Amino acid sequence: MNENKTNAKIITVKDLWNVLRGCFVFVLVAAILCTGAGYFWAKMNYVPRYSSTATIILVGDYEGEFNVNEFADDYNVAFRIIEECVIMLNSRTVLDAVGEDIGVKNGYANLKGSITINNPEETRVINVTATAESPERAKQIVDSVCKCGAEAVNDLFRYNKFKVFEEGSLNTWPINGFSVLSYAKYGIIAAALVYIVFFAMFLFDNYIHTEEDIENYLGVKIIGDIPDANAPDKRKKKYSNYKGYKPGEKPYVPSTKTDKNEK
Repeated sequence: MNENKTNAKIITVKDLWNVLRGCFVFVLVAAILCTGAGYFWAKMNYVPRYSSTATIILVGDYEGEFNVNEFADDYNVAFRIIEECVIMLNSRTVLDAVGEDIGVKNGYANLKGSITINNPEETRVINVTATAESPERAKQIVDSVCKCGAEAVNDLFRYNKFKVFEEGSLNTWPINGFSVLSYAKYGIIAAALVYIVFFAMFLFDNYIHTEEDIENYLGVKIIGDIPDANAPDKRKKKYSNYKGYKPGEKPYVPSTKTDKNEK
C-alpha cells in the first residue's frame, strides 16, 4: 500500500547561511547604495536649524526690608497667572508684535511653529525656545518674544513683575545635524529585502541539486552513482604535457644511466 509523502523542505541554519553566502555581494551592494543615496539626498535638501532658549521668571521687586507677607502674596499671584502667561506668550497678539519687531510678515503664522513655551511644574519659571536657520536669528526671535510677552502680560494683569532671568543663548551647533550612520537604516532595509528575495528563490526551488533532494522528492535511497564516461580524465591531463604521449601509453621518461661500453 503506497503512502503519500509530503515533500516539505526542511530549513536549517546551514541553509540560511548558504543563502546569505550566495547573495552576500548583492546584499552588500544594496546596503551601500541605499545608505549612500539616502545620505546624499538629505545632504542636497539639508537646511540647518538652530535653537535659542531664554528663561523668564515671575518675581517681585522688593525695596527696603524683606516682608514675608508681601513675598507670600506675590508668590501666590504668580502661580495664579503663570498658565495664562504661557498661553499669552504663544498668542496671536504677542507673535504678531514679535513679527513687527524683527521684520517678519504674518508673525503668528510664520513664527508659531518655531516657538516652544515650557513651564516646569510647581515653578514660576517659563522657558522660551525658538528655532531658526541661524543662531543669531533664533536668539533675536526668543528675545523679542520675551520682550513683547512681558509688555502684553504687564498691560493685561498690571503685574509689572515679568522679568527675564536669562536672555537667549547663542548656540552655533545645529539641532538637526546628521551623519551617514543615521541613514544606515535604509541600507539595512534594502539588504534585508534582497536577502528575502534570494531566500524565497531558494525556498521555492524544486530542482534536484543533491542526493538529499532525490531522497526527498522521489522517496528512494541512493545506493551508488554512475560516473560520466564523457567527463575528462584528470590523469590524462596530468601527463598530456609530455612530448610524444598518447592516451593508453606510459609517459616517456629519459634514462639518466650511461652505457659502460660507450666511448
